[in-house]
Amino acid sequence: MDGLMKEAAQQTIKRASARLAELLEETRRAVRGERDFDVSDVRRLQEPVGEMAPIVAQASELRRLQPEIAGPLEIYKSQLRELQSTLIQVRIMLHTRQASLQVGQVHNAAVSRWVSALRQTR
Repeated sequence: MDGLMKEAAQQTIKRASARLAELLEETRRAVRGERDFDVSDVRRLQEPVGEMAPIVAQASELRRLQPEIAGPLEIYKSQLRELQSTLIQVRIMLHTRQASLQVGQVHNAAVSRWVSALRQTR
């Protein structure tokens, strides 16, 4: 692997890790209720993960050829674990909101029926 390719791999890892760190913090803010989490967030999370796919596929070889790349790869791996945990929390939050909306819908339907029945008795 030539020097240019080594440098490109390191830069890709650093760039993807920096972007993932930003998106991870935004996702945590969503879990805390400080912002919404929607499909655009999922798409933005896919970008650094997709960019890293070829590097991850060659991680063993890269670690052998470039021992100095092990640290940045471990940071990326750690961020992915944190992201996985945070996304589980987002999923729970979204399921909770969905259940709350369903309860609201049931309540609104009951009120609507009550109002309709009240109008018929007048």
